[in-house]
Amino acid sequence: MKKNSKVKGLKKNKKNDNLISLPLMLVIMTVVVSVFVALTYFEMKRYEDGIIDVCATQQDSYVQLVIDQINLKENRTDQEIIENILSTLDSSNNRYWTFSKEQTMLYVKDALETNRYQSLTARSYYTSDSANNFIDSLYVNKVTHQRIELDNKDYIASGALFNYGGEEYRICLLTNTTVLLDNNKFLGSKMELIIIFIISYSIIFILPLGMVILNNTVQKKLAKTTDDLTLVNRTVEQLNERLTTNEIYDNRLNLFQLSAVPLFLEKYKDQRKAFPITFMAFKYSERETVSKFFGDNCLLLGKRDIKFYDGRLHLGLIMSVKCSTQTAREIKNRIRADAKFLGMETAVNQVGLDRAFKKMLADMGYPPMDGFMSGNKESRPDSRTESRYRAKIEKTEEK
Repeated sequence: MKKNSKVKGLKKNKKNDNLISLPLMLVIMTVVVSVFVALTYFEMKRYEDGIIDVCATQQDSYVQLVIDQINLKENRTDQEIIENILSTLDSSNNRYWTFSKEQTMLYVKDALETNRYQSLTARSYYTSDSANNFIDSLYVNKVTHQRIELDNKDYIASGALFNYGGEEYRICLLTNTTVLLDNNKFLGSKMELIIIFIISYSIIFILPLGMVILNNTVQKKLAKTTDDLTLVNRTVEQLNERLTTNEIYDNRLNLFQLSAVPLFLEKYKDQRKAFPITFMAFKYSERETVSKFFGDNCLLLGKRDIKFYDGRLHLGLIMSVKCSTQTAREIKNRIRADAKFLGMETAVNQVGLDRAFKKMLADMGYPPMDGFMSGNKESRPDSRTESRYRAKIEKTEEK
């Protein structure tokens, strides 16, 4: 039992070798897609940073242009600079200018915001660390830009220091990054890219899983088909063995030499259920052959009727298992052949079996029991031995 269980276990393992673990593939594809998503996210951030950097460079040029415009005319007052130049520039909550002298705020966004912050210092307006770092890093007559946080909003700030009328001024242009990133064309392109990535990653994620499921389904069907074929082949082999066995041991198909009778006697001595056993002896004419004699009566004689012969003496013996005297008489009366009935003996138990056979031999004229048998090998129904014997007799008579 342990050996059979081990064999079954090995067969199952062999079948499972062709199956791909779906949970394992799910984990692998999740990791792969996660890596792709992370790379895409960083690439999108770089793309956005690139767009912002391009816009910031353009913004730097715009600031430099305003500084040049201020320097075109000398001896302007702070108010004239604000009214004639800065106030005329477009500004909103998301894009506006700041103008300061040393630490004093002169202009913020518009007149309303200017009045609000006019009494404050520049550091009071640029409250965040990133904003303070930006104004501290400005250069004279060189516009630079930096991303800063102001009022919890992300801005691109471009600014520079410049000297006018013997005094140092600071001018900055602040643009909310959402204005740049939420541009209709850029946002549309970004959404298209996101949709393409989602579809592509979905295919990358789903396609291998679908192939794994398909492979496992095919492998299971193949394994089942293989098992079915194995079972069918095993069944066919068993049927062939059974048919072969039945053919070999089917008394309707086999004919034994007379010398084989003692072997069957030994076999049935220990089988009580086989009794009564009846012997019937016939001597068929010289015109008959053993094959024809038993062949003409093949439908009459069944599996329990064992047939023996002596071709030289034209003797036929039937040993009927589980056959009473009355049944044997019926069989004897139905025998169709040119033959003489020699006698019948019935053994009702093991004790009388040998005695019944000896009486039967006496009725048959004590034929020789040294036939062509070798061990338990049986002779098939064949008349060639008898035919050769007859030919030999005829040649002797002619001489």
